[in-house]
This record gives sequence, structure tokens and C-alpha cells, in this order.
Amino acid sequence: MPNESVNIYKLIVLYMLNRVRTPLPQGIIFDFVINHGYTNYFTILSAFGDLLQGELIREDATYHQSYYMLTDTGRETLESFGSLLAFEIKEEIGEYLKEKKYEIIEKSSLVSDYQRTKEGTYLASCTLREGTHVLFHLELDVATETDAIHVCDNWRIQSEKLYQQAMVQLLSPINPK
Repeated sequence: MPNESVNIYKLIVLYMLNRVRTPLPQGIIFDFVINHGYTNYFTILSAFGDLLQGELIREDATYHQSYYMLTDTGRETLESFGSLLAFEIKEEIGEYLKEKKYEIIEKSSLVSDYQRTKEGTYLASCTLREGTHVLFHLELDVATETDAIHVCDNWRIQSEKLYQQAMVQLLSPINPK
């Protein structure tokens, strides 16, 4: 029976990722599974590891958050075994995703990360996306890791303003002098 339970947890993860059009942060999925009493943190963490190792889900990690997406193999697995997931669980997932809709949008639409370059500087990448569609992407080469972290953190606060200003400036007609 324990193996069957773990398989149900894996199906829950696959089903949740299949129900949304955007990568989900790990915390959203863990929150559902743990707070609905399905299992504990360590068991769902192990199930995640199995799903990643089996390439049923894919991870996109930034310096402060990991996002997960369903792979084609994961989708095929869900199509084959999704009927093992009880209707009640699917209903709970649907209600949870509806309840957390704005939190999911907020956490998955603004993505920022940084990496060290060969030259010793840091490249901060900031993305505004709708689902998997990129609306705006900005990369800044900065001198220090501290600067890169500031750029990434400020992106969450300033992204809407920066996006609007860029659109106004870039879509305005050029007035030659």
C-alpha cells in the first residue's frame, strides 16, 4: 500500500501541472498536498525526486525559487494512469487552483535570476510572462553579486512600471529633429 500512496502523490503532482498553463512553484504544490493531509513534506519531496529522475516533470530553478512543468512523458503517463486519481481529489485540486489563482499568477509571471559571467561580472535576467509566453525580458550586466540580487529583488516591485515605460518609449513614433 505505501507504494500505491506514493503513486497517488505523483499523480496529484502531474494532474496539478496539467491543469495550469504556467510553471508552478514547488511551494504551491507542496502546500496543497500537505495541507490537504495527503502526506508529509519528506514523502512529497521524495515523490518529486522520482518524477524529476523519471523525466515526468522538469525543473526551472532560479536563485530563490524552483518552478515545475509537465513534460510530454509526464502528460502521457497522466493520460495512461490519471483514472487512478479519485474524482474527489481532482475536484479538490480544481478548487485549490481556483482559490490560489492570483498567487500562482503572481509567483509564476515574474521570474528573475542571475549568473556569474566569464568576465567576472553578473548577468541579471528579469522576465515577465503570461503562462509560458514571454511578454518582456530584460538582462543587465552588473559588477557585483549584490547588485544582481538587488536587480532581481527590485524586479518584483518595479516590473509593471518598467514594462509600461518600455512599451511607451518603444512604441512611440520617432520625431526626427
